[in-house]
Amino acid sequence: MRVYWERIGVLWPTYRLVGQGFNDQEIANRLNTAEVTVHGCIDWLLKFLNMSDRLDLVRHALTTEPLVRQVAEGEPEYLLVVTGAD
Repeated sequence: MRVYWERIGVLWPTYRLVGQGFNDQEIANRLNTAEVTVHGCIDWLLKFLNMSDRLDLVRHALTTEPLVRQVAEGEPEYLLVVTGAD
């Protein structure tokens, strides 16, 4: 079952942009969505990945980015990398 953030298409792009160091307002502007949507998506990612803060999420995104780029380079749709933390 896909989560709300994935269904509306912001889950993976938000994850990537957090990893690239963008703040919530910049992410919202790039994704043409509300900042509150970005807050909710980041909160969900932190909870899903069992992380305590945004810095952990940035580190996680940085370590998975090269792997995903090989698969999704140039594609407008992205994959969510699941770490097994269900």
